[in-house]
Amino acid sequence: MKKVKLTPPYGFGIGLGRYKGIVFDLDGTLVNSEIDFPKMKMKMIAILEEHGVSKGILTTQMTTAAILEKAEKFWAEQAKPEKERQWIRDEMTRLMDLGELEAIDTLTIVEGANETMHKLKKMGYRLAILTRSHHEYAIKALEKTGMLGDFELVLGRGETPQPKPYAEAMTHAAKLMKLKLDETFLVGDNHVDSTCAVNAKCHFVGVATGPRRDKSWEVNRPEVIIPSVTDLPTYLSEHDK
Repeated sequence: MKKVKLTPPYGFGIGLGRYKGIVFDLDGTLVNSEIDFPKMKMKMIAILEEHGVSKGILTTQMTTAAILEKAEKFWAEQAKPEKERQWIRDEMTRLMDLGELEAIDTLTIVEGANETMHKLKKMGYRLAILTRSHHEYAIKALEKTGMLGDFELVLGRGETPQPKPYAEAMTHAAKLMKLKLDETFLVGDNHVDSTCAVNAKCHFVGVATGPRRDKSWEVNRPEVIIPSVTDLPTYLSEHDK
């Protein structure tokens, strides 16, 4: 188990035995997905450039969130009518939904994740999903991998006041679970997840199963990184006392 120090106050408070709920990212954390993100982003960028975003500003190396945020700034500068903005937002959502759903057939589970979720539930932890992916995609992925019944809450794209990495994503999940934020923690495979935890000031456990592995932590490298979610029960047995 690998631990990496991070400056206070991030990650403090572990070991007090207070955790009741665990909020999980989905892709790279519990499932392996082959979503064709470059193809999806190329389609998004083409439409955005057709509607006022200067060519060359947006690239497929950017996250979908960064692409959309940059587009919103351009629209504000151009005073683009809200009706047109909303049509473009809806089209972006349609493209993302389609790209994700197309990947369901090739989606696989992170080895041992199914048994681990069952075990955590038996240990008394309440489980939730917080993903930037489409809700239907998340449900289908959990159904396919046999994990859906372990989660009391599944939050997908557009189902939180703000998406990860904003604090509101995590605070909203805790609120719906009727838990205090310090009674929950977040588990994920990249810096979008860890930054969400930093912004929400809650504990975070990173997993090394994401597609970019160690390169996933461009910023806000976690205090705790475990090889896989399968190591989480042992970690909690040792630290959540």
